[in-house]
Amino acid sequence: MRDVEAPSPADSEAASQDRAAPEPPTTVTLFGYGFHVGTASAIVTAVAARRSDGPRTIVTANVDHVVQLAEDADFRGAYARAAARTLDGMPLVWLARVASGRPAERITGHDLLACILADPPPYARRVFFVAARQDVADMLTTRLQAAGLPDGAVASAVPPFGFEDDASYGSALAARIRAHGTTLLVMGVGAPKSEVWVDRQGRALGNPVVFCVGDALSVAAGCLPRAPWLMQRLGLEWVFRFLCAPRRLFRRYFIESWRFIGIAVRDRVSGRRD
Repeated sequence: MRDVEAPSPADSEAASQDRAAPEPPTTVTLFGYGFHVGTASAIVTAVAARRSDGPRTIVTANVDHVVQLAEDADFRGAYARAAARTLDGMPLVWLARVASGRPAERITGHDLLACILADPPPYARRVFFVAARQDVADMLTTRLQAAGLPDGAVASAVPPFGFEDDASYGSALAARIRAHGTTLLVMGVGAPKSEVWVDRQGRALGNPVVFCVGDALSVAAGCLPRAPWLMQRLGLEWVFRFLCAPRRLFRRYFIESWRFIGIAVRDRVSGRRD
């Protein structure tokens, strides 16, 4: 198994489209990537303030992401070019605290969505949801309209299975997103397909802020439950998710995720040598 590769100089240059733009508050380096530490609101506001001629994507890293980054070059490229990376999984938060000696808090897809649902900020004046289910998109559209967005300000699509590999469908969907005048694109179809698809489409999408939030979209719509607060704080939210969908998540949590330990140990050893 290979370690997570650090972004190449070309990737780093692509990730910094405007060097003079404001950056999210603070970063800590793990697995060759800078992860942004601060409040969700501060990070999103800083990303939205950046000038760009392409999408400004925020990714929320968890254990599963780290494992997939070790094997998927397209996913690594999407991460390298993301406008911001946050620490979603508690194991990553703990590692960040040890590595940096500074406070680091968990910022999840739920936290990103909370920034827009109650009182949509200016960067969320034209929203486009890419969801796994139509009822999820409809529920969130209703919530944003109740929060003050006018009719027509929110659009959505539910792509078919395998859409990320369908060039014709992808081009048509990107054109819809751009034609909507989208200022905020919310991807809720899972990783790494959300992140990789946005990265591939690039400027064809326009220049929206992009949240890649996975199942958090269904939770925000009330279609999936979320773990109790104490389980979240103790890093046990994965247990709750597994109990809700054991057949879907067994392999991820009990087979694939164990590889994270080796990746994390090698990253720490490498960090100490540097």
